[in-house]
Amino acid sequence: MAAVLAAATGFVAVPAAVDAAPAAKAAGHRPHDLSLLEFFDGRVASRGTIITALVFREEFTATLTGTVRGRRLRLDERFRFEDGERLQRWDLRQVPDGRYLGTVRTELSDGTMAPAVPVEGRTFADGVVLAYDGYAPGGGRTLLGFRHVMRPIAPGKVANRVTISKFGVPIAASDVIFRRGGGRNGQ
Repeated sequence: MAAVLAAATGFVAVPAAVDAAPAAKAAGHRPHDLSLLEFFDGRVASRGTIITALVFREEFTATLTGTVRGRRLRLDERFRFEDGERLQRWDLRQVPDGRYLGTVRTELSDGTMAPAVPVEGRTFADGVVLAYDGYAPGGGRTLLGFRHVMRPIAPGKVANRVTISKFGVPIAASDVIFRRGGGRNGQ
């Protein structure tokens, strides 16, 4: 994935976002109830795809292990891509006004962890948005913009639409489903 993102910085096309909110509302779920601290406390599995410049598509899975202490979430996200495994380590806290502040560190293609970068998030009517300038799991040292839009779609399931950009121009997108408990690899 990293090589594709690095090579794709000149492309601009990204597929349209998938809106998971109607599914959540149809299921009688109150979308604004998403708390990252509650959802990611413990073990969570995910399955997703990344599409780079509408050309390259890659599937991946991840296992997430989170620990909450007070209003702070420490979360290890262990990705499995075709070219190997990568770690992303999140350290988020929810501040009194409901925003999320923290950092994320990402394992690069050479196996080293990139420096921590600041993450900022906010809740909205349908879920949570996290945004930061950071590094792609398994990528090089090219700084990219990441925007995660997470929405609950069913009890124990959250959809995450990630838009990846360079110089403010979208170059890739990823759709991920997180599943709490049971289900292996987000299934």
